[in-house]
Amino acid sequence: MPLPPTDPAPLQPFVFSTQGVEARHRFELWRSKYESFNALQPVLPVTEEFDACNEIWSFGSMALMRNSAPAMRFERGRQHIRRDSIDHWVIRLTHRGRSRMRLGEVDLQTGPGQLLLFTLGQPHEGDRSEADWISLYIPRDSFPDLSAGLSLLGPRVLDVPGARLLADYMTMIESRMSRLLPSELPALVESMRAMVAACLLHGACRQAAAEEMEVARLERIRCVIRRNIGSATLGPEKVCRLAGVSRSQLYRLFEPHGGVARYIQAQRLRLAHAMLGDPDCRLSIRAVAERVGHFDASAFSRAFRQEFGYSPRDARAAALGGQPPPAADAAMNPGAADFIGVLRRIGFAGEPHRNAA
Repeated sequence: MPLPPTDPAPLQPFVFSTQGVEARHRFELWRSKYESFNALQPVLPVTEEFDACNEIWSFGSMALMRNSAPAMRFERGRQHIRRDSIDHWVIRLTHRGRSRMRLGEVDLQTGPGQLLLFTLGQPHEGDRSEADWISLYIPRDSFPDLSAGLSLLGPRVLDVPGARLLADYMTMIESRMSRLLPSELPALVESMRAMVAACLLHGACRQAAAEEMEVARLERIRCVIRRNIGSATLGPEKVCRLAGVSRSQLYRLFEPHGGVARYIQAQRLRLAHAMLGDPDCRLSIRAVAERVGHFDASAFSRAFRQEFGYSPRDARAAALGGQPPPAADAAMNPGAADFIGVLRRIGFAGEPHRNAA
């Protein structure tokens, strides 16, 4: 008698918590988890009751994170941005506590129930009280029209009419993440994209194309890079020629991202990671490397390991075994690679392999 079909497993988050960690090591472990992303310092003397938790859900083209942590000072400088090349938009909802963020001369303060919009590609610093918050991460490259509208708004405390509705929607989605099935993720991404556009960008995307020429130019160049990512000769000169921009314009636009060469390399590796992480991808590791413009297998493997903390072979083995990617240095720092790894990977997961040709 055939067995009834089993229900697919619900979506699983990456979780990192100081619970279960020896008390005297809690803060240093927490700080080391984020040190390549931003610098953290305690506002008050650290005690052995340092309780903090990070839970991040990746759903293909976006990610949602729930955080709780003691009072902290934080800083994401240019060195962090050059190192990881992460430039996603962040919509952050504070549930408990207060936060102050400074971006250049702009000072943004938020409290419970307020939404904050900022980008990880812009240096910032600030401090917060003991707090609990959720963050929605939206890659620029996955949603160019959405990104253009958010650029028009710019970093700010969101006080537009639809902000409260979006906050309620984010809270509802976060509460349901543990019950979502993988088959429901495409609908979730589309509904989240539509809610952000409807609540925050009523008519803004159309204005952005006309009013923010710098944004439009940057998005056009990104599209050129994506379309030609498999070319071994893709570099600043070729991008200038294909996009119709000068070298000085190109370098100025990509300076916040660590330079255009670093940006191209990061895109190649992220796309390769997405392909190797897809169990339905039948290409060999060498073929994947060549699809994204890497024709030296050894150099590709070294660059991949440096970017993600594990080898292409490890990523492929995990995917074929139905497991999440391995965490770098997991024995010494459980979950250390999860947060940055998830942010690097979102945006390319689920893209058809033919797009890399």
